[in-house]
Amino acid sequence: MVDIRKDFANSFSLLRLHKKIIIPVFFSILVPIILVFLFLHLSGLGPLLKELTAVSAEFDKQKQDYLLNRENIGEKNYTKELINYLGKDSSSSTYENELALYLEQKNYNWDRYKQLLNTKNITMLIIFLLIGIIGSFYFSCMSYAIIALVLKKKEIGISNLIRITNRFLLRLLSLKVLIGFIIIAPLIIIIGLIVSLFFLNKILGILSIFIFVILFVVYLVLVWLRLFFTTPSMFIEEQGAVKSIKHSWHLTKNHLKQVLIIFFVIWGITIFTNLFAGQPLYSSYQNFLFESSWIKVAINFILVALFLALESFVFTFQHLFFFYTYMDFKKLEGIVK
Repeated sequence: MVDIRKDFANSFSLLRLHKKIIIPVFFSILVPIILVFLFLHLSGLGPLLKELTAVSAEFDKQKQDYLLNRENIGEKNYTKELINYLGKDSSSSTYENELALYLEQKNYNWDRYKQLLNTKNITMLIIFLLIGIIGSFYFSCMSYAIIALVLKKKEIGISNLIRITNRFLLRLLSLKVLIGFIIIAPLIIIIGLIVSLFFLNKILGILSIFIFVILFVVYLVLVWLRLFFTTPSMFIEEQGAVKSIKHSWHLTKNHLKQVLIIFFVIWGITIFTNLFAGQPLYSSYQNFLFESSWIKVAINFILVALFLALESFVFTFQHLFFFYTYMDFKKLEGIVK
């Protein structure tokens, strides 16, 4: 049995002793944030969105002032306005239509966005997207590399870390591609079979959809569990994509229950991170981008830095726990490499 409590404790202790291992995760989150900031300001989209936020807040305040005024409670349309405002996110509410009308009255014309659809902005968007994807992937690879180095008690200097990251970059990419192929290839075959059955018999084709969907979900779950440890296997054992897949496949044989428990623990950490760090981070970042008050901008900047550090810490802890459970798994009796 994998000792989850011990792996938790070991992960936390190691992270406390080697705080700098959060740096790659920190940058993997920071890079997209910086790119969004740059694009909004270089493209001219930022001022438009800031104006939209200000006008929307003004409209919202007018609604709140009306609803909170006791003198308006007895009016004929008050109850309707209250229900409409409280349910503004529902499809039956007319709040969005009223806001759109208010924006028109304030000369906030949506046609102003058309001038931003130019070659320069489209090219810049594509470049920034590529930088964001490549940067996040590179720092994710670096995060796994630095954890492997720490666990194996090797040097984690900058030059060595960059060298190890570069060595594993193509391996990690090929691993993602291979796993994607393992998942997508059966799906393409299933779609082809369903289409063929539809040509033979419509009813048979409809029935095959339900059967194949169930079979594919079962296949997806089994493959996901069997290939669960491919990433730590690659970085700890220093091997290629194919060997990592084979190793994980053998490692998890007859131990799917344990893998499932570990998966739910990691999933729980992810939910915790999104609730207590991820959502507050991006909410604070949005306020930082579009607030007009310098005091509020400064406060939100501090909050962004705080939640960015917290999210980096928790995600690194998640990766550490993942690697520790892998190393624990290797000790289980009967497992072969």
